[in-house]
Amino acid sequence: MRRESFAGEAVRSAGVIAAFVAVALGWAGIARVASGVGAETSPYSSLAVTRDLPPRARPTLWLVDGFNVLHAAVLRPGDSREGWWKGENRDRVLALVRGFDDPGAELVVVFDGAQPLEAEHEAPSPRVVFAASADDWLLAAVRAAPEPGRVAVVTADRRLADRLRDRGVQVVGPIAFAARCKRPAT
Repeated sequence: MRRESFAGEAVRSAGVIAAFVAVALGWAGIARVASGVGAETSPYSSLAVTRDLPPRARPTLWLVDGFNVLHAAVLRPGDSREGWWKGENRDRVLALVRGFDDPGAELVVVFDGAQPLEAEHEAPSPRVVFAASADDWLLAAVRAAPEPGRVAVVTADRRLADRLRDRGVQVVGPIAFAARCKRPAT
């Protein structure tokens, strides 16, 4: 019985303390707003202000994981998933990428697997690469890039994205990338 009353009292005391802290913080916030004191006078304001950071360089090279874009941004609910890796779906990805909103960007789309025997459309952009592992190819391409900060990689793979960010690369998700592409007429 004594143990239960002690636990109950401890919980009630913690609740009262939390209420006092909440009220004090609320009053402090109201007083700060009323006095016109802004975040710029906080000793931590320099940590939170991002407008003073140098802007990221605009990517000039965009490396696109083709099958990531296919699954995240091209295939729609109800689309057949049968043969998703075939040429027709790769062509849909390439048509989307051709609509990218930065005409000066160099675009490279990498697909997992060997180059198919059927004839590929030869268009000036984007360049198409087939690799045993798109992820490995992307990492190698980033390692070879003279300015990794000017490279953007389009991928949905979180582990790969973390490895790329560690190298200074800008990582963009497939849906965000597709939003920058004019959709081809279907």
